[in-house]
Amino acid sequence: MKDLTLEIAEGKLNIRVAAWIEHEDQILVSTFPDGSISLVGGRLKFSETTLEGVQREVLEETGEDFNSPVLFAVVENFFYDSVIGRHFHEFLYIYKGHIHTKASYVDDSNAAQVISWMPKSEIKLLKPDVLSDLALRSSEHVVHLINLESR
Repeated sequence: MKDLTLEIAEGKLNIRVAAWIEHEDQILVSTFPDGSISLVGGRLKFSETTLEGVQREVLEETGEDFNSPVLFAVVENFFYDSVIGRHFHEFLYIYKGHIHTKASYVDDSNAAQVISWMPKSEIKLLKPDVLSDLALRSSEHVVHLINLESR
């Protein structure tokens, strides 16, 4: 199955999923070679629901099952990637849930990506920037956020 991403003249459209996983005032994150830090997750595959996608991504990146996932937030993300010179319009579905807690996780699908626990006090380092707004929210209602780095 192919990723749900579409290249058009104006830029690139992505549909992504991510997991909000907390443990002892920490959050599970992915750190990439360029230094950017985001939630564990990735692009949705064609014909896959967002729930199926986030469960697949968590399993691929941590080797663990994603338990009790609940839709937590939807982010409309507009940004420019200077490395590839493209504007992005992205829809990000974030699910809150739990996994078996370990000190470290190995992502077999992407050796360059490091999965680790980050103190929630450092949440402002996450991309997109609006994710820091989720740190103080409960999962009672789905949150809708808009990140306007470019448009």
